Amino acid sequence: MRICFSCNLIEFKPKGNVLQFFILLRSVDRIVTKLGASERKRYVLDCVLPFQFRNGTGGFTFEHVRFHKSDDLVNDIIARDQKHKYDFLFIRGRNEAFHLVEKKPALGKKLLYLAVQYNLRDPYIMGRLDHIFQHSRVVFFQTEPNADRYRRYQLSKAKYSAQELQRKIQVLPQFVEPHDGEPLTRLPGEPLHLIWAGVIRPRYGLAVATKAIRLIRKRYPKAKLRVLYPSIVGSYQKKARILLRTSGVADHGQKSMWTTKKMIVQSGIGIALLYDDTPDQNPSHSYLSRIIECMALGVPVLTTKTIGNLALLGEHYPLFVQDAHDIAFHYEKLRDPAYYQDMSQYVRARGERFLADNAVQPFWRVLQSEYRQRK
Repeated sequence: MRICFSCNLIEFKPKGNVLQFFILLRSVDRIVTKLGASERKRYVLDCVLPFQFRNGTGGFTFEHVRFHKSDDLVNDIIARDQKHKYDFLFIRGRNEAFHLVEKKPALGKKLLYLAVQYNLRDPYIMGRLDHIFQHSRVVFFQTEPNADRYRRYQLSKAKYSAQELQRKIQVLPQFVEPHDGEPLTRLPGEPLHLIWAGVIRPRYGLAVATKAIRLIRKRYPKAKLRVLYPSIVGSYQKKARILLRTSGVADHGQKSMWTTKKMIVQSGIGIALLYDDTPDQNPSHSYLSRIIECMALGVPVLTTKTIGNLALLGEHYPLFVQDAHDIAFHYEKLRDPAYYQDMSQYVRARGERFLADNAVQPFWRVLQSEYRQRK
């Protein structure tokens, strides 16, 4: 099986979309490593990126994936396919996938497209997504709600059968690398802290989190809101910088994925808020990768009750919050060691399927099934 992976990310940064792509690659790399020597020879794994990736960057090492830098992803993928005759082309990037099948429609039978987000109210986005869907082999969505919503949308158009949509629409969830090495533990006697880890955007509720830590510190003055982030959305820079200087907020800036894991465990309570007032409510059909990072580590996470989070944590998850007062209330409850342990075990059990090697197994099975059908 010969696969060419490609992603339109312009550089390597320890942020969600970059990490998701490289975690997927490394998990596939590990699967191939475990195969017998003769079977391993059947696999060719190439990856075309718009930047130079050096093996080991960010702690990501590969045995079987070969990386290639490109200044023109679409044309280079077409040229590489002519030379190597790939079985599949896995592409993250709506415009790249669209232009690929526009330039060479025959490649649609090889195209595996990862749809990160879409907006049912945006004719331009939906026109491109529908064109890609029509001319691709399989389309992966990152959450069950997003996949189900697109399946219902296509059923309403009556262009595809339910059976075809069931085969062609798949889920490749967000996932996390498991921690390797000695178990991570909290320092004895250290107070519980809130920790935010991820890109800062207006809809992610940093103002709510900073208000919550002010409320918490009235009773527990040693508590902090620790904030780790690879970037701040441009239009929010000024306001975010003011919030990051709030009393009780520790601005840690950018950290590696591995340091982030350690700090999450040492802090004790994750916080991942998502407020969306857009007409399409699209982000609320998803969830933040920082949530599953906490879950995999067994760290209780305070989060908003979005459609994606309901699928992730269950309808009756006790730690859903709406505002700063909810956060302060649940912080108080989590100070009870027995309750904290119950919540830790709950999120860890729910997070098992989002560990990379578990989450990628269904993707691997789809590859094998589609490969057999192609042959």
